[in-house]
Amino acid sequence: MKELVNNFIEKFHFLVLIWGLWTAYEKYDEHSIQLAEIIERGAGLEEEIAKTRKKVKEIKEFSKKTDEYKTRVEEVAKNIETVQKQLPADTNDSQILTYFQSEINSLNIMDANFVPGGEEKSTYFISKDYTLKGKGTFLQFLIFLERLGKADRIYNIKELKLFSLSDGKKGRFQIISGEGVIQAYRFNPDFRVDRGF
Repeated sequence: MKELVNNFIEKFHFLVLIWGLWTAYEKYDEHSIQLAEIIERGAGLEEEIAKTRKKVKEIKEFSKKTDEYKTRVEEVAKNIETVQKQLPADTNDSQILTYFQSEINSLNIMDANFVPGGEEKSTYFISKDYTLKGKGTFLQFLIFLERLGKADRIYNIKELKLFSLSDGKKGRFQIISGEGVIQAYRFNPDFRVDRGF
């Protein structure tokens, strides 16, 4: 038995060496498997990082465009408010009718009659209609309309009808009858520009 023990002791270092090699192999195999998993996850992470970078770039571009659009919307809103402030605060019937009458008298349009109508509320402004009836030449009506276009206040010709008269009078210019609706504007104090942000 002593020989067996001595033989075992002599061969023991081989057993330790084989056991050490086997353990090292197992550790190497585990490490290789973990390394392969990490590399595989890393490849997936690279794809996710690339997708995320692309999304971040798109978000930055969208944010930049949003800021540009906000600036444009603000600019348009300010322009609307500026134009709205150019309209008068009220429609003074006596002042408007006096202006119309002075223009009509200076052009010698006959039987002229103006009747104020009702107001109509729009989003940006409030308009008031004035009905016109009179007799004169086509040229007189044309000059009247041109003068309205050059007036300090904004006027709109909503409706205009010109009729030929057969009164039997012969002259250089034919007399026609005119009927129309002229609109005068004032700003709508209830309107506020909705900027949407």
